[in-house]
Amino acid sequence: MTTMELNAELFRQLSIIAEDESLMRKAVKAVTRLAKQKETEDTEYIGKEEILKGIDAGLKEMVERKHSGNKAKTLEELINEL
Repeated sequence: MTTMELNAELFRQLSIIAEDESLMRKAVKAVTRLAKQKETEDTEYIGKEEILKGIDAGLKEMVERKHSGNKAKTLEELINEL
């Protein structure tokens, strides 16, 4: 089924129960729950391990630069690259 066909089918089914307030409330709850689930799936979170790995990599890079004598790029240089 295409999105348009699914949309039409949803409205067809809702029209069947439109006069029953109890069933309409259940339908609204179900659709609301699905919408919240979709929002949750769309939201990405960085896990604790990822944060710690990033910090670890940054610290290792700082130590390596210190030992090699290489200077990091300035903020101005980074902005100019963009």
